[in-house]
Order: sequence, then C-alpha cells, then structure tokens
Amino acid sequence: MADQEKMKPKDSSPNLYSRLEKLREKLIFQKLDAILISSMANRFYLTGWHGDIESGYLLITPKKSFVVTDSRYTEEASVVANYELKESGWDEKFWEKLFSEIKVSKVGFEVKDLSVFALNNFQKLTKNLTFVQTKDFVEELRAKKDTVEISLFKKSLAISDKSFEYILKNIRVGQTEKEIAWKLEQFMREHGAEGNAWHPFIVGAGVNSSKVHYAAGDTKLKKGDQVLIDWGCVYQGYASDTSRVVFLGTPNTKQAEVYNLVLEAQKRGILEVKVGNQTKNVDLAAREFLQEKSEFVFGHGVGHGVGIEVHELPRLNPKAKEKFEAGNVVTVEPGIYEPGWGGVRIEDMILVTEKGYEVLTKAPKKIEEVTLKL
Repeated sequence: MADQEKMKPKDSSPNLYSRLEKLREKLIFQKLDAILISSMANRFYLTGWHGDIESGYLLITPKKSFVVTDSRYTEEASVVANYELKESGWDEKFWEKLFSEIKVSKVGFEVKDLSVFALNNFQKLTKNLTFVQTKDFVEELRAKKDTVEISLFKKSLAISDKSFEYILKNIRVGQTEKEIAWKLEQFMREHGAEGNAWHPFIVGAGVNSSKVHYAAGDTKLKKGDQVLIDWGCVYQGYASDTSRVVFLGTPNTKQAEVYNLVLEAQKRGILEVKVGNQTKNVDLAAREFLQEKSEFVFGHGVGHGVGIEVHELPRLNPKAKEKFEAGNVVTVEPGIYEPGWGGVRIEDMILVTEKGYEVLTKAPKKIEEVTLKL
C-alpha cells in the first residue's frame, strides 16, 4: 500500500500550475496549436520532474498537457501533476496517433534544443503537420523568478558561500588547483548540494587567473599568487554562481590596484540593476569605468541570468535589448585579464526587486577578507 501511495500523482503546486497557464496564454497569443518541449531545464521548470536527457517530451496545448516517455521513466513520470502520462513504446505510429487525437496542425518546437535528426523524424512520422521554430519560448517565462525559486536560490547560495569560507581557512601553498576544486565540491555536497552548477570549476592560480574559463589543473599554488575561483552548486534544481580572488600573502601594489578597480566597477554596475532599466547599462557602467584604467578589460558580457541553468535570460552585455523586471536574478561579474600576469573577476548574484536590488551572494570580497597572511 505504501508503494502505491508513492505512485499517486502529487497535488499540483500553485507555482507549477501558474507556469503552465502562462505558457498556454503564450501559445494562444502566438497562434500555435501546441508546443513540443524537449529541453530538460524547461521540463523541470514546468513539471518539477528532473528526469534526464532521454526522458522524453512535454506536449502542451491550450487545453491539454502530456508527458511522453518510455517504460524506463513511466514510474518516475507518474507523479507529475497537471499532465497526462503517455508511454511511447515501440509503436511507430505513436506520434501520428497522438497529434491526430488532440487535433493540432501547427506545432512549435524548441529550435535551440531539438536536434535536426529528431525534427526530421517527427516530420516523417507526423503527416499534415507544420512544425514552427520557437526560441526562448519557455526561457522568457523562466527569467522572472517566483517566491519559491528565490527561496531556493538563497539556500543554494548559502551552501556555496559557506564553501568559500571553508576554502579561506583551508587553502594552502603547495596545493593544486584541482585540490581546491575538489574541496569546494566535497564541502557543498556534504552540506546539501545536489552537485556542481557546472564542471569543472574554474580555479586559476597565478598567470592562469587571466584565462577566463580556465579549468582547474595540476598547477601548484605558491606564495604571492592570486587565485581566481569561479564555482557554484545546485540545490533542489537551482544554481548558484560566484567568483572570488584569493591572495596568498599580502597583495603587491599592482594586484591591489587591479582588485580594487574591478570591485569598484562591480559596484557601479550593480547600481544600474533596477526595474525598467536596460540590462546593457550594467555592462556599460562597469566596462566604461575600467576602459579608462586598463587595456585588459573583460571581453565577455558583464553578467547573465541564473536559474535552473547557470546561464539564462536576461542577458547583460553591450548589445542586450532586455529591460529588468522584478524577479530577475542575474550575475554582475566584471574582470581584468592580463595574459602573462593574471586576472581578477568578482561575481555576485543579484535579485531585482520592485524597489531596486538585493545582493544575494554573501561570500566575503573585501581585499583584506580574501588575503591570507602567510
């Protein structure tokens, strides 16, 4: 009996149902009969079910919604509320029958996620249907976080913040970059994280710190190094993303100067985070300040949205066209990267509120707080 109880669909979360209804409103507005969801992240956002890359699809119309999967996942998928479960099995005419049953002719698909191979198969197996490319159809909804999501962000960040405090107490000259990355991962998993927000973490010591997306390697830390660390974890499906620099010994004049310039640039960027402001203004505020001081200013966007995936909408770069909305969660992460010398990046996660912003990241970042006395 207990096992049967576990198999019953969960009560519908108000948040999940609200997301489904917003998606349906968008379908009607864009005059689509249905949308085929293939993205793992979008499936999780709409259903609360993780699954994996092979778990199947969601098929959603203005009135009906389906989880389509095979026998490997039906037990897991049976707990999803608001959706009818369909097992695809080995029936070659499954999709033709399903589309015929729900009487649709114009179906959207996720152009960034559905492979050309899969699309060709759908087109072969389903006659008299028009498949229409959609881009960021669900992602635009995901950009504005609800109260449940914000709570999960704070828990995710609490774990990663504590992991940095742990590293500050346990980082040592002679350790390798990989050892630091492993200590971060181990600590976060032991304190409730499901896993890393991405892999491998960025831990760049000395000259490696100028390599923007450097993967932690076998380089040993030495006295006088600046160590750039970019890490994050996942808690109940939601990612954290933070960058800090640690100094192994008192920073020299140039290290201190560059660090304080980047910190000031970040402050100027964060001040531009407010409802209705163009997201590109965050980038421009930080970038223009640094361009007056250095020739090695960051080439990437100053930040990005964060959520189920570590890189989401809205975009924060010089070409971005979005405007901030309350509920956006973004990073602000300017940097200076000088090849052959090293780099500095400081990154925090910011919540856009009706009255301004809230810095969610609590990891220490004052230069004296990230300097180890050797």
